[in-house]
Amino acid sequence: MQGTIFTAFSELVIEQQGMAAWDDMLDKVQPASDGIYTNAQQYDDNELFALVGALAEKTGLPATDLVRAFGQYLFDKLYENMPPNVGKIDNLRDFLLAIDSVIHVEVKRLHPNAYLPTFEYDDTDDGDLIMYYGSKRKLCHAAEGLILGAAARFNRNINILHPECLHDGKDRCKLIIQFKD
Repeated sequence: MQGTIFTAFSELVIEQQGMAAWDDMLDKVQPASDGIYTNAQQYDDNELFALVGALAEKTGLPATDLVRAFGQYLFDKLYENMPPNVGKIDNLRDFLLAIDSVIHVEVKRLHPNAYLPTFEYDDTDDGDLIMYYGSKRKLCHAAEGLILGAAARFNRNINILHPECLHDGKDRCKLIIQFKD
């Protein structure tokens, strides 16, 4: 997993829980990286999963809620480094539709070894956007958080339904984005 994810996670924990909490988590998890992350480096996925587990244990919050909150926090960090043409997108729907065709293409150009989730899309008659998320990492709750972060960036009020999930044995997650305003 890209180091950017790890550095943002450490920043979130330190901001919300303090440096002592981050150090306690590192002592508990004993990550191979020793908790020293750089944005361009790749790290083992299990290191992040172990850190999330330690945070869930420390806070008593479900890991899915923590991962969703992290995704929302992560959005602004990632948005700061978006390709210039993405900055010209002025609405949430178009931004979400650009994830696979623009944003992930640029990420792969910069980081050829990056493993990225896939998205497929369907529109509904009532104006909802269906996003199908696929990834071996099963970080669909982070995807929900990222979508919520994008909604906040574009000042849109949305609801996300998640009726089908990789965690329930499905081939992909079905995320229904309901635009409320």
